[in-house]
Amino acid sequence: MTKTDRLIRWVAEQHEGQIIKKTNLPYVTHLLTVASISKPFIKFGFEIGLCHDLLEDTDTSIELLFNMLQNFGYSFDDANEITMCVKELTDVYTKNDFPFLSKKARKKREDKRLILISPTAQTVKYADLNDNVNWVLKYDKKNAREYLKKKRKLLVNLDKGNIELRKELLGLIDISLADFKG
Repeated sequence: MTKTDRLIRWVAEQHEGQIIKKTNLPYVTHLLTVASISKPFIKFGFEIGLCHDLLEDTDTSIELLFNMLQNFGYSFDDANEITMCVKELTDVYTKNDFPFLSKKARKKREDKRLILISPTAQTVKYADLNDNVNWVLKYDKKNAREYLKKKRKLLVNLDKGNIELRKELLGLIDISLADFKG
């Protein structure tokens, strides 16, 4: 079994029991999609995409992620690079840490924070948004137009990641928004 295979299995175990909202699909399906989209564009795109929600949606600590990556065969430097990027993608302005802020205020601060993350992390964020946009268009049509407008606005300044993937995401959003108008 390759180190990537071991990582996939471990991440799936960490997210066990989690289901993608409004579907019967295990949450790891989303993670594998983000990983597959990210892989061709950046070094460790698959690993970072696979782990991007780990610190946010499970009890996994940053230390455990780093140690597990090394246990699976990633070098110290590679495990550090993957872990630091996953940390960048982890929400900071959560309800638990900022209960005095409204959801809207937390999202606004989170969007400002995302503009400052590394090009590698922004590239994985594009992949995450790509899958999220497709989910919204399929399962939440009622809120899709507003969601697309918010993400379009975010992408104006979220511009340090892979140009090709960002352009693809903007195209998906623009075409989808045009469908709502026409």
